[in-house]
This record gives sequence, C-alpha cells and structure tokens, in this order.
Amino acid sequence: MIDRRSVLKLGMVAAAPSLVAACVSNGGVEFHRNTKRPISSTTRFDAARFAGDWVIRGEFVHPGQKPLYGNVSVEHGAGGITGITLSNAASARERYDARMSTPGRITVGTPPFGTEYWVLWVDADFRTAAIGTPSGSFGWIIDRSRTGGEDRIKAAAEVLAFNGYAKDRLQTR
Repeated sequence: MIDRRSVLKLGMVAAAPSLVAACVSNGGVEFHRNTKRPISSTTRFDAARFAGDWVIRGEFVHPGQKPLYGNVSVEHGAGGITGITLSNAASARERYDARMSTPGRITVGTPPFGTEYWVLWVDADFRTAAIGTPSGSFGWIIDRSRTGGEDRIKAAAEVLAFNGYAKDRLQTR
C-alpha cells in the first residue's frame, strides 16, 4: 500500500502513469471518502482571507498510521491561491505551485496529474477550514492556531463526514 504522503505528492507533482495506476488499482490506496456521496466546495471562499499560515489540526489516516500534522502556508496572488508550502515537525519544507479555476478549488500539479483540493468549509472568520479531494484520497482540518477552537474543529469534522469521509479515520489534536 502506498502511504498518504506519497498520495499527496502524486497530486502535487507530475508522476509516471504506472504510479498513478498503482494508486487506483486494487492493491493501491484505500481512500477515506465514500465517493457515492455528493461533495461540494464552499461558495463563500475568499482567497485573500484564506492565504497565510495554518496548522494541521486533523488528518485522515489508515488504521495503524499516525498523523503527520505539520503546518501549511498558503500564498495569494492575482489569480487566487498561487502556492502552498507544507512543513513538518522536522522542519522539512516543500513548496508547490497552485492555481484556482473556481473559488474554493485549488489545483496543485500539472494536468493530467494535477489534483484539485476543495475547501469544503471555512468558518466566518477564516480561522478553521475543512479541505478534501473529491476522490477522498486526502482530507485535513486546518486552523490558524495549534490549540483552542474545539467547536470549530468539531464543525469541520462534521462537514467532512457530511461529504462522505470516514469519521473513524480522522485523527485530531
């Protein structure tokens, strides 16, 4: 089985077709969302307010895996979201170019290997957000702070569940 970090990188860089095929075959990744459930991105997305630093407060993991958590920095430019930088506790940083074709839908990577990450929900003050992929390969709850806001974290988890994500795979802090 391919780990979730590899799946995230698949969407963020051009990959060989055989690797993509491995991800969706029976021996590949088991995703975290029931794709028979409808999914939608938020209609009140504002790229300028979404830009900035976030802390990963919730992450979908497979049984026996531990969350990676870490931080996300979102860049904003004339075309909306223009870049995403991920960093982990070991200070490893990875920056990816991004673009938006629709508000709340951020594409990372180059077609045909680009992946669209949907902002499913963000609170009114842009402090907490739920992000996922239509395939269910990925899901996060991000927040502006490392602690607090338990009501918003709970609301984000409920939005992910409403959009078909497996509640039992969500690990939060």
